[in-house]
Amino acid sequence: MNISFYNGVNGVKTYQSGIDVWGDNIANINTTGFKSQNVDFKTLFSSGNTSTYTGMTIDSPVVQSDIGLGGADAVTTMNTKQGSLQNTDNIFDMAIEGKGFFRVQGQNGENFYTRAGNFVRDNTGTLVNANGEKVLGIDAKTLTKEGDKWNFNSNIDTSNILNNTTSLTSLIAPESITFPALASTKLSLSGNLNNGNVTDNVKPASINSDFGVLYNIDQNNMNIKNGQNSVFGFGNNIKYESGLVKIDNCINNDPIDGKDVNIDFDVNGVNIKLTLPDGSSKNTIINALSQKLDDNNILYDKTDNGITIKSANKLIIKHNNGDFFPNASAEILTYQSKADTSKGEFTTINDFVSEIQNLANNVYPNTTKVGVDEKGKLYIQNNADTPINTISLKANNTNDMFFQNLGRLGNQINPRTASNSLVFNHNYQGFTGDIIDSEGNKNNLKFDFTKTKTNDNTTTWNTTITETLPDGTVVSTKNQDFTFDKDGGLLSPTTINIDNNGTSSTINFGGNFAGLTSFDKKNTGFQYSQDGLLNGNLTKYDIDQNGEIIANFSNGKDGVIGAIPLFHFQNEQGLDNIGKQNFTETSNSGKAFTYKSSEGNYISGAQIKNYSLENSNVSMANALTELIVMQKAFDSNSKSITTSDQMIQKAIDMKR
Repeated sequence: MNISFYNGVNGVKTYQSGIDVWGDNIANINTTGFKSQNVDFKTLFSSGNTSTYTGMTIDSPVVQSDIGLGGADAVTTMNTKQGSLQNTDNIFDMAIEGKGFFRVQGQNGENFYTRAGNFVRDNTGTLVNANGEKVLGIDAKTLTKEGDKWNFNSNIDTSNILNNTTSLTSLIAPESITFPALASTKLSLSGNLNNGNVTDNVKPASINSDFGVLYNIDQNNMNIKNGQNSVFGFGNNIKYESGLVKIDNCINNDPIDGKDVNIDFDVNGVNIKLTLPDGSSKNTIINALSQKLDDNNILYDKTDNGITIKSANKLIIKHNNGDFFPNASAEILTYQSKADTSKGEFTTINDFVSEIQNLANNVYPNTTKVGVDEKGKLYIQNNADTPINTISLKANNTNDMFFQNLGRLGNQINPRTASNSLVFNHNYQGFTGDIIDSEGNKNNLKFDFTKTKTNDNTTTWNTTITETLPDGTVVSTKNQDFTFDKDGGLLSPTTINIDNNGTSSTINFGGNFAGLTSFDKKNTGFQYSQDGLLNGNLTKYDIDQNGEIIANFSNGKDGVIGAIPLFHFQNEQGLDNIGKQNFTETSNSGKAFTYKSSEGNYISGAQIKNYSLENSNVSMANALTELIVMQKAFDSNSKSITTSDQMIQKAIDMKR
């Protein structure tokens, strides 16, 4: 009877423990990261009665009768089943999807392990859990503090920080971080500079422009080639025939007026001078003048009515107070990519203007100005009080578009007025991009590409690269010629350096056909990049599946400030549950470790999901069922104690 009494007592104790365990499970059904406990039972030692029965001839075997001494709770085990995940609005809430534990540090520096990832920042920005224990992780060392200001250092390599799981520390995620500005040091520009016969982008020609690459008013390439020419002149009676410049002069009979005939003029620097009697006939004058011209080897044609003086290239007649011949000048002006201006050749607008100015000075000294205006128009300005005459004539090899674009330069120009050509245009391409200087200014970098030279094998574009502050102040200017081959591939230079407000910056233009090109194709846009950054302010944090804490900045950049590794155990059941969802390692659980690849790189073994928490893995239905079972078992053992007590009382009463 004593045994049955104590069996009941042990049963009550045992199932009280079961009720405590399942009651605790139910109490923590909404506790983040809680792992439910299961209680296992065992029987206590048993005792037995041994009896020997004697038969008539032989002895019977000994019979052993075991009597149990009751039950007890053997062990409480942890249910490691994954709890469901719940979405939250806290970036630092983290749930582990799979096996693993976070490591946190207690108040006395001890290490705990937990599945509860409801982390927050304390007043110092340190990441802690709900118990105020610091979350341990790997510091990326990308944050530096100056006074009360945190700066991010983007030069730190954070690609393998999770491999360093032996050096754990608390993690700080400040409310405010600045990503310091980085000056642009590496830039690139690519795109096609349209080298076609028609362009949709032009700018007016200037005094130094090469006619060989100019476009007319309709933005068509005039394609002026070496040897193409035209005749330009001042005065009257100028014409061009059979490759010669000619000036006609009509001669009449000299009237009898008491004055001798006085002929005095210069032809291309040779003085022709003679005097004939008063009243000389036309034929006499023509014959005498012809003889004089023959004597000086001057080309001319004699007609019935006068003399036509002619020259192979340039003809200048200067009147020296003589009869018959007025002032006149004319010249065949020929384009050459490398001009000899002493031969009437021109390459640039400046060459052309200078030659016309010289012709004007021979005929209308000090009264005529020739130039090019800001609109790309050539002009001749008459500053005299009398009209001047200009003549523009086609030669044997005249470029029609060029001749047409000269427009009204060949014309009578009234006093105090000017006559203009049509617009001469450059093929122009432009692009403006951003560049960041060392002071964090977002400046403008403008590229002005102007086609300046072409021949059978190469094309040259001159480029002015200008950096300006937002207010328009010029920081630096660089001028550079770019040379392309006949197919449009860039020959040189492929890179250039510019002064970026004290920082040397390299611009890469590719090379061959890998970057900047120049062929007959419309420019559909430039591709530009630069590595500079403006100051950036922290906008938010992200946490990736490996536990890396990533700061995002307003300048579009992001960077790792730290990482939270996951730890694993050989036997999770062997962990010691110390409460508050914290566990400590034991000899039964083994030491905490992290997974590594064959190359020695960290492997999380699970995924971390931010904006999520792992719910308790307690099943309400199972917990209530187990609680009812425990309660019924408890009641039954209570009844056993009562019955044993009654039997003991009966025995006592019988003895009396």
